[in-house]
Amino acid sequence: MEFSIIGAEDSLDEAKLRLEKADVLIVLGSDSILGVLTTEHLSRKGNCGNVCELDVLVDRDLKLINKWRPAFTIVTEDGEPISVNHGP
Repeated sequence: MEFSIIGAEDSLDEAKLRLEKADVLIVLGSDSILGVLTTEHLSRKGNCGNVCELDVLVDRDLKLINKWRPAFTIVTEDGEPISVNHGP
């Protein structure tokens, strides 16, 4: 999936613009990945951090994926996101 990064405090208007060029947005909190934002979330009220999907697993572990069945998995390299996929 094509993705971009957005801050938790950013507006949904900004998210809407970025989602024109990406499938999903990875929402960053102050020091870690908070969640994932898709066009489905744009109808909610608040900022990106308030409305994002929190059901994510960062740096997937096959045992945890099968146990938790997250909505999205995010793979990082040196702390930076390199890919995002729907869960199992």
